[in-house]
Amino acid sequence: QEVKCMLESCKARFCHINNGSEEKDPSLKESRQLASKVLLEYGLAEHHFDYNKKGKTLFKEALVYADLDVQVTGAEGKRTKYQQKSTAQMLVRAKPASEVVLEKDIDRAEKISKQLIDHQDETILLDKVKYVEEDDNIHHELSILQQTILLALCLDVKNDNPMDGLTAEEMGAFLERVLQQHDDWMVYATGLLERAWLESERNHTRERAILQIQALADQHTNRLTLTQSTFQAAVEDSAPPQDRLRYIHYIVYPPRWAALRDLATRYAKMGIVTSAAEIFEEIELWDEVVECYRRAGKENKAEQVVRTRLQVAETPRMWAALGDITKDPSHYERALEVSNGKFSTAYVALGKHYSDKGDLVKAADYFKKAVSVKPLSPFVWFRLGTLSMRLKDWSTAMHAFSEVVQQEPEEGDAWANVAAIHMQNRNPAEAYPALNESLKINRNNWRVWFSKLYTCMDLKKYDEAIQACQILIDFKLKRNEAEGIPCIDEKVVRGIVGGTIAKYKKAIDDKDNIPEFDASKRSISRVRDLLSKLTSSMKSEAWLFEVSAFFHESVGCDDLALDDLMKEYRALHSIRSWETDNVALPKLCGVISQMTDLHTKDSTPDKLRKFKFLVNGVIKRIKAAYFDITKLPTRELDQLEKIINQLDDKVN
Repeated sequence: QEVKCMLESCKARFCHINNGSEEKDPSLKESRQLASKVLLEYGLAEHHFDYNKKGKTLFKEALVYADLDVQVTGAEGKRTKYQQKSTAQMLVRAKPASEVVLEKDIDRAEKISKQLIDHQDETILLDKVKYVEEDDNIHHELSILQQTILLALCLDVKNDNPMDGLTAEEMGAFLERVLQQHDDWMVYATGLLERAWLESERNHTRERAILQIQALADQHTNRLTLTQSTFQAAVEDSAPPQDRLRYIHYIVYPPRWAALRDLATRYAKMGIVTSAAEIFEEIELWDEVVECYRRAGKENKAEQVVRTRLQVAETPRMWAALGDITKDPSHYERALEVSNGKFSTAYVALGKHYSDKGDLVKAADYFKKAVSVKPLSPFVWFRLGTLSMRLKDWSTAMHAFSEVVQQEPEEGDAWANVAAIHMQNRNPAEAYPALNESLKINRNNWRVWFSKLYTCMDLKKYDEAIQACQILIDFKLKRNEAEGIPCIDEKVVRGIVGGTIAKYKKAIDDKDNIPEFDASKRSISRVRDLLSKLTSSMKSEAWLFEVSAFFHESVGCDDLALDDLMKEYRALHSIRSWETDNVALPKLCGVISQMTDLHTKDSTPDKLRKFKFLVNGVIKRIKAAYFDITKLPTRELDQLEKIINQLDDKVN
C-alpha cells in the first residue's frame, strides 16, 4: 500500500504534462521522460502483482509520454534462406516523434552483442526477416527507455492472449524490433531471453534457444562454462554491475536462480536429465534432483542424494522420495509422521502400494485421506472413484467422479463413469447428460457410445439410438478387430424398429399434430438407413431379415417385405440339418406362412405356382430327413400342407 501511494503521488506530480508543451519550455522534455518512466515502472508493478489488467493502460500512457509511435502490421518478406516466394510476416514499426541522438560506444555495443547466440550454419532460417519493401528493413534509432516500453508491450501481448502461434508471432515481432539495437546490456539480454523462450517451442530454433538461455544464465558468474569458455568471455567482455543495474527497474528479468531453474526444466523436457539434475543440484532444488536422477536410471545416485538430505534435515518430501526408490511403505508412513498427517503425496503413494497388492479397501482409505488433506487433486479423486466402483461403493464413487468433473470439466472418462454409476442405479435420465458431456470430449470411445445407445433405449430416444448405432457400425468397419467392438445387439434393433413403428402409427392416428407426424416420418427414414447399413455390414442373420420384413410390411412396402422374407428363408435354409432342428424348422415354417399371406394378397398365378414348388420342396426335404416315419414333425407338415391347399385354391 505504501509503494502504491508513492507511485500514485509520482504519477500525479509528473504525468500531467500536455504533449507539445516542451516546445515552449524545453526543460519539460525531461519531465515527460520522467513521467514515462513512472508510468512504465507502475505498469510493471501491476503486471507483477496481476492487478488492474496487468498494466495495460499504463504501458499505453507511457508510450504517449515517450513520444513513440508504434504500429503492429504485416508486410511481405522471407524468413528462410531458400524461400522463393515472399509471404506475410508480422512487423512492428516503431518511430520516435523526434530523432533520438545516442552516444555510440562501438566497443561497448560489440560486447553487448556477444550475448547473442547465432544460428548454426546448417539452419535454414535467416537471422532476421528480409522484407520486400526496403523501408520495412530500415529501423529508426530508439532510446533505451523506448526500447523498454516495447518490451513491456510484448508482455502485454502475452497477458491478453492465449499461448498459441499467433501470440508467439506478435511477441516475436516486438522482440525483433528491440534486438535491432544493442545499447544496454540488460535490455538486450531481456530481449534475447524472451525470444529464446518463444523459440524453444519450435523445432528449427529449439537448440539455439536452449544455448541462448544457457549463455544468459552463465553470464552472471565468472566461471568457465560451455558458453563462456575463456577468461576474456567470462570477465573482460562482461558488463560491470553498474551497467547491469542502470535500467533494472524498467524491465522484467528473472534472478539467476530462476533462470537456472527454467534452463534445467527445459533440459529435463528434452530428455537431457543428467545435466538438468546438475543444475537443480546447484540451486538446491532437491526434489527435482532426485526426479532427474531417477529418470536417468541412476537410482543409486538418487538414493544417495535423498539419504544425504535426510541427514541434514528430515522432510516429508525426502522420506516420500526414499519410499519411491526403495518401494518400502514404512518410509511413506515416516513422511506422514514428520508432516503430522498433512502430506497428501504419502497417502497417495500408500494408496497405490496397497492397490497394487490387491488390498482395495485399505487403498481406498488412503486415497480418502489424501483428498481430505488436498481436495484439489482430480487424479486422486479419479483413482478413488475407480476403486470404489470395484468395491461397489456407488455413493463414494459418485462423489469422487463428481469432484473430478467439477475440477476438470474436460475429463471425458470421469463423465462416462458418472453415467455408468447412474445406469447401475437404474437412473437413465441422469446418465444421459453425463454421456453427452463425455462424448463432447471424446467421440471416438466406442464404449461410451454403447452406453449412450442403451440409455437412449431406456428413455425411448430412438433417433439418438439410431445415431449411436450408425457410429458404432462405422467403428467396427474401420477399427482393428483386436479392439473387440461387439455387434449391435438383436434386442436393440428390434426395440428401435418396434418403438419407431409404434410412434409412427400413433402419429398417423393423430394427423392434427403435424410436427409429430413429420418427425415420425424422419425417424422412419433413419430406421430404413440403419437397416440397410446393418444388412450390408453384418453376415446374413435371419433375425435381421425378419426385423427388416416387419418394418417394410408395417410401412406398406409389401414387395420389399417379401424380399426380406425370402432372404430370411435362405438364411434359415442354410443352417445345417434345419429339417431336424427344433428351433430352425418352426421359424422356417413361420416365414413360409408370412410369405403366403403376402403372395395371396397380390400375386400372379405364375408367382403362386413357383412359390408352391418352393413349399413342396420344403415338405420333401423334411420327409427325406427322417428314416423313422413316427418321428416326423406332424405339426409343421400339416401347416405346410394347409399352405399348399391355400395356394391351390388361389390359383384355381
